[in-house]
Amino acid sequence: MKIRKTIPTAIVAAVFSLAAVVPYAGAQPAPRIVELTATRDNQFKLAGGKKGPLVLKSGERVTFKVTAFAGSAKGKDGSVHSFVVRALKAQGWDVRLKEGVQEFTLTAPAPGEYTIECTVYCGDGHDDMKLKMKVE
Repeated sequence: MKIRKTIPTAIVAAVFSLAAVVPYAGAQPAPRIVELTATRDNQFKLAGGKKGPLVLKSGERVTFKVTAFAGSAKGKDGSVHSFVVRALKAQGWDVRLKEGVQEFTLTAPAPGEYTIECTVYCGDGHDDMKLKMKVE
C-alpha cells in the first residue's frame, strides 16, 4: 500500500503567489528598443529623423529595430546596407541588412565612443554612412 503525502493547499498557493511576485534572480530587464532607419540616400537616422549620436549605457541590452531601404547599389548577397562597429565585430556588431525591417539584440560595450557604419557598398554617399555611438 502506497502512502501519499499531500501538501496543504494554502502552502501551494503561497509558493505560487511568491513566484509571481519575486523575479527570478538571473532575470534581466527587457532590452531597450532603438529604432533606426538605413535610408535610400545612404544615411543612418534615429527615430524622428535625428542623426545622432546614439547614447547607450555600458552593459545594457538593446534591441535594434532597423528599417533598411535600398540605395542605388547592393551586395551580392542581396544586402542593401550593414550595421557594423569594426572594433566590436567579434561581439556581434556586424549585421548585414536586407530591405525591410530587421530586429537584433546586442549588449552595449565598454564606455567610449564608437562608429556604426555601413560596409556594404550602397551607392553614392556610402563612405559617409556612419552614426556616432556614445557609451556611458
